[in-house]
Amino acid sequence: MSSIETIDTLIERLNECEEGKHAEVVKAMNIPTREFERFATWSQDCYTRNCIERTDAYEVILLCWENGNITPSNSHGGERCWVYQIDGNLTEIRFEETETGDLTETKCLTLEPGRLTYMEDSMGYHQIRNESGRRAMTLHIYASPIDMCQAYDEEEGVFKEVFPKYTTIKGKVNEDKKAG
Repeated sequence: MSSIETIDTLIERLNECEEGKHAEVVKAMNIPTREFERFATWSQDCYTRNCIERTDAYEVILLCWENGNITPSNSHGGERCWVYQIDGNLTEIRFEETETGDLTETKCLTLEPGRLTYMEDSMGYHQIRNESGRRAMTLHIYASPIDMCQAYDEEEGVFKEVFPKYTTIKGKVNEDKKAG
């Protein structure tokens, strides 16, 4: 498969992609940072979730991270997820839930530009952190859209259902902050 160097080409290839062939498309990505700038939004309070494309077959979301932004430990609602590091460095920590409900770290990865990682619920939970001292961007490609997942509530020490929301959809502010 030839290299994918634009967002438009990525969307084309995903639209043509057969069931179960998402990994081949994702591995062909070599998209420069400037391609994502039109979708990027930033917040000091929390990473932003910018929906580039959503169909019944896949979802493409640009996450923008200020220094210090962090996700809760979370599942992926039964969906397969590829994370492509666009800019900056992040840390991905993977966990398993013990019989007592505690989380045990199983793996720690450093995500650098051009690096691709994969996650699905059978692998446990994960958390992504930006402790790099600068902004970062990641592209998340899901084999099907995620409307609900589990996120760990640190205060209560339990997983809760959450309904992820978009900050923007195709570059426009999502006024009602709904996922779809």
